[in-house]
Amino acid sequence: MIFKMVKKSLPLISMAVVAGFLLFLASPCDAWTTKDPQLAEDFAKMLGFKVKDKVGKVAPEIKAGMVIDSSNYKDYPGLKELLPKSLYDRLDPNSFAPLAPMKIVETDQYHLGRGWMAKTMESAKNIHIADDGVTLEGYVGGFAFMHPKNGAELIQWADNPYLGDSFAMRPMRLRLYTRENKPEREMRQHLNVSRYMNCTDWRPEGLKPNPEQIHYVISGTFIYPRDISGTSYVRKRYIPADKADEFLLYIASMRRIRRMSGRDTQDPIFGSDMLWDDYNIFWQKLSTTEFPNDYKMLPSVEILQPTYIDYDWPDDRASAGYTDYNIDESGEQTYMNFGSWQRRWMYVVEITSKDPAYTYSKRVLWNEPEQQVQTYEENYDQAGRLWRTWVRDYNNSETGVGCMEDLIDIVDVVNNHRTMLDFKGHKNPTWMGADYGDVRFLSRKAK
Repeated sequence: MIFKMVKKSLPLISMAVVAGFLLFLASPCDAWTTKDPQLAEDFAKMLGFKVKDKVGKVAPEIKAGMVIDSSNYKDYPGLKELLPKSLYDRLDPNSFAPLAPMKIVETDQYHLGRGWMAKTMESAKNIHIADDGVTLEGYVGGFAFMHPKNGAELIQWADNPYLGDSFAMRPMRLRLYTRENKPEREMRQHLNVSRYMNCTDWRPEGLKPNPEQIHYVISGTFIYPRDISGTSYVRKRYIPADKADEFLLYIASMRRIRRMSGRDTQDPIFGSDMLWDDYNIFWQKLSTTEFPNDYKMLPSVEILQPTYIDYDWPDDRASAGYTDYNIDESGEQTYMNFGSWQRRWMYVVEITSKDPAYTYSKRVLWNEPEQQVQTYEENYDQAGRLWRTWVRDYNNSETGVGCMEDLIDIVDVVNNHRTMLDFKGHKNPTWMGADYGDVRFLSRKAK
């Protein structure tokens, strides 16, 4: 039966995709499974629901065990309701950057750790949005509004995502692709994320002293190719909404440190399709004065998204058993293979820029409620055209403690250009301290 399905697909998909398709069917790593069933039950009780109990109502003909690809997607009209249009359109084999086959699996119940739960309950006592409409007050960690009621509350999920207390990428690869969807250039960096306040995992008091009220720091050092090797950056996010990020960039070729402004954060990163403000999907500083936005909560939706996985550095996906999560450049098209997809129930927020000088006029962001993370985004240019789309999975611990990113697919649908992010990371590295917020320290490490 499998052979017949593959044979029927041959006119429309390459042999490389067929090989990936067979890997989907053979993979033993289809699902994320908790290692602490009692924690899973307690987490669902706190949240008030399990996502798996909310799904299955839309397009019920699409079931676990099915594989949907460019040869059969039109056989399922309801699929349009389970994917953002920008993603559904990529099932067309003639589209730019067509989707790889989608293996459908049962919906998992995800959860985070007990530290996150404790901080969520503590925050719930006093959390609120200040009169300026963006400042978050009374928050000490965990869910920023367990059940958001409006856009102002929901955008706080993007500004306070679950990152663990720290994580490191060794390396983070940025792979760029041409209009023919073929490899163009690869860059690599070592990326570091360290939370100073509102910690929930292994350092509940955060990093002290912290007189500047730093919320978290994301930093990195490019290690490849040679023309950018040594270039380092540090971006500090502060708790006060009226305090702009401190963003320093060390340009190795010039041996100079440059202070980046809110306008600079809209620049693409070394010719890629990712802006500095796009890190973690949404990295723009929430502000009432510098490129302010309106935030509108849209109706919640049931949708298909890539399944989360769990492995940790120094492993990679293959050695951890996830051979069907990969980037395949061997055929006529380049495919990002997310090992499996599942139904999820999502909160959606629309972000509309009040300043026409900002690079995007509008963004739509999908939020996954069991882990307070973002998996899809659509970005529109100032002419109102869909410009860049994001889809990503996550690498979350089955104990609920520790998070990384795994694979991200960014497509520029205006210019037919693509950037894939490919991570090999380390959840909650305890060795990461304040030094990783010092751009001179990072630049020295790169030598």
